[in-house]
Amino acid sequence: MQSIYHFCQGESHKATDKPCQDCAYGEASAHLSMAIVCDGHGGERYFRSQEGARIAVDVIHAAVSQFVAALPQSIYCRDGESLFNGMPFTQHSEAEPYSTDSIHENQAKRIHEALIALFASIISQWNMRITEHALANGLTAWEEEHVEKRYLDEFIAARANDSATFEKTYGCTLMVYVQTPDFWLAFHLGDGKMVRLCVEDGNAVFDQPIPWDEKCFLNKTTSICDSHALEEVRYCYQGDGRFPEAVFLGSDGMDDSYGDGENLTNFYIQLYKLIAKSGREQAEKELAESLPIISQRGSKDDMSVACVYDENRLTENTIALVEYQINEVQEKQWNTAAKVVTLTNAILGLKGSDNLSESQQIDLQYKEKDLTKAQELANKLWSRKLHLCKEVKKLDNTLKINRVWS
Repeated sequence: MQSIYHFCQGESHKATDKPCQDCAYGEASAHLSMAIVCDGHGGERYFRSQEGARIAVDVIHAAVSQFVAALPQSIYCRDGESLFNGMPFTQHSEAEPYSTDSIHENQAKRIHEALIALFASIISQWNMRITEHALANGLTAWEEEHVEKRYLDEFIAARANDSATFEKTYGCTLMVYVQTPDFWLAFHLGDGKMVRLCVEDGNAVFDQPIPWDEKCFLNKTTSICDSHALEEVRYCYQGDGRFPEAVFLGSDGMDDSYGDGENLTNFYIQLYKLIAKSGREQAEKELAESLPIISQRGSKDDMSVACVYDENRLTENTIALVEYQINEVQEKQWNTAAKVVTLTNAILGLKGSDNLSESQQIDLQYKEKDLTKAQELANKLWSRKLHLCKEVKKLDNTLKINRVWS
């Protein structure tokens, strides 16, 4: 396994002199790989959310590492068997609790208990760490200049109160992917998107494995600072020997720039192809260069991406990804060709009339403009498909050469 990650200050935060409130991390080894993205809240009330996100990443990394190391001897394992052994893909959220067949029911309950214990530990340790940070660090000059007095007064009063907490000041979201040789799991609290790549029978398949939370809408999101944060964590896992080829985590700055469908998927396809072509270090360098540009042209928000991937089948999987893109282009070609035919027939029908009303003349002009755009798109799609077909052929030749030499 390998990983890459990067996070950067968003364009709007540069303009308002706000720090980057995202934090990301990735690591990979034969025994444990993980990717983490935490996104601090942007409102003034959460004026130390950049510290909250940084602390959350540290806490999650330590807690997950300890969880995986201690799992074989934990109370949740029975008869020396791995807790996740043989478990099919399973999802859980507050709105849709996990469900599984009767064969795996007891095991699923034990997994749920183990994961709830992990999440509770993360939330508890995060609260302890942010309290330590708040008590050790008074108001900064930046905070006194940029934060509303009422929030500063709340913070000062809390520091003088032994029973006070600081969740709102440090609030952030969290998104985590974990993989071991025996299982993988992912969990999420808040917004942002996790995209999974699997290759089945040579075909690339993308999805978002963690259930979505309908509470995350527009600028509202669930958070580790919520009073019911533990109940709001969504998760999924699998232990039947099937693993993703890659998993991509992005803060909401990414899906606010690309949406959560085709454009976001294609961004991650390009990142994967870059890894396969140029290697991890170059891909990470170009990711660092591109995220500020994406923020400038898109959401203006802070940006963070973390990715874990299997490096053993990069070329084969890249072929599958390019073929996936070819199929996407092919579908657009069919739709565009149908649109061209429809517009052409409509224009011919209007031009065949002797006396067009004013509204029909306007309609004809619009249809002619739409036809020109559709024809231009058809040409672009043809060029795009030709380029992708050449890319597949080149990759296929590379794969054949590699097989000969191996």
